[in-house]
Amino acid sequence: MSFFSASSHSAENTPSTTAASAPTTSSPDFDPEAHPSGTISPETTQAGQTASGMAFSQNPSPPYVGLETSPVQSTYRSSRSIQSDNELDLYGPLDIRGSVRSGGSINFDGDFIVQDTIDAYGGIKIKGNVRSEGRIKAYGNIDLNGCLLAKDKVKGYGKLRVVGTLEGKELEIYGNLSVNGRLHCKRLVLYGSLTLIGPGSSYHVENSEEVAGAILKRDQEADWDW
Repeated sequence: MSFFSASSHSAENTPSTTAASAPTTSSPDFDPEAHPSGTISPETTQAGQTASGMAFSQNPSPPYVGLETSPVQSTYRSSRSIQSDNELDLYGPLDIRGSVRSGGSINFDGDFIVQDTIDAYGGIKIKGNVRSEGRIKAYGNIDLNGCLLAKDKVKGYGKLRVVGTLEGKELEIYGNLSVNGRLHCKRLVLYGSLTLIGPGSSYHVENSEEVAGAILKRDQEADWDW
């Protein structure tokens, strides 16, 4: 296992990334008992508040020069904690003022703010932008296509795939990690290999980095990698 401190790696200078927001509607508060299918959309939440989108609230560190930092305004609907024994399909924009837990996988589609933990006994798939204030844990793979701002630890027992931008506090990943975009965190523990996809991809670890496998660079992701 290799150990590095305050490391930064990139294949080339990277272009800027701007997150987009989704349209909204209003409706009554969410009741988990009323949605056994595990599908939640803005129509199932009460009118919420105007909040900034997924442009990150903190100034980017040096590898992030050029990253869009101005807020994207979007009207979020509010929801209480969401729990299901089955797979969850969630549609934003949604401000979840509690936790999200699933006995299967969790699929985020759109813009989200999650005030507490995210727990999935399957995988977590993000297509859009998620700001998480609590811990994130998945027993399956974590597939990010968009932007994730994780204020607490992210622990994945499968693979982590980043297509876009991930800014986090601490990452502990048991499978392989691939980055097609940017990754920035304070601490990284990786039991698999790390692969940067494309000439514009980079990762930066502020404090400590432990990578058990190889650190690779590829022009594109192989079909068998995911």
